[in-house]
Amino acid sequence: MELTATILLFIGVVFGFMAFTHLSMNMKIPKMTWMIHLVFVILGIAALIIYALSTENAEKHYNILVILGIALIPGVMILFGKRGTGSKKALAMVYGLVGLFGFFWLLTYVLP
Repeated sequence: MELTATILLFIGVVFGFMAFTHLSMNMKIPKMTWMIHLVFVILGIAALIIYALSTENAEKHYNILVILGIALIPGVMILFGKRGTGSKKALAMVYGLVGLFGFFWLLTYVLP
């Protein structure tokens, strides 16, 4: 289940990077790009929650879930906020950096 969450979150990272690239070039983000990003991140976090609840060594996954929850705050602000392009780029950078940090932290548990 941990590997499934990692694969789903990796696909979410790829599509999130594609969306950030569009945003940084002042282009409109295609709806399917951010929808695919949203679906895969939600599925990855759900798989991580299920694994954290079913394993004995759950504290390492709770740490990752807290980090991804912190990344969720600017992500929701980007999605529902009526902000200018400059503030959306700043929020997207914060969202991306915190999300990548959580993803790489998850990789430290999966790879060894």
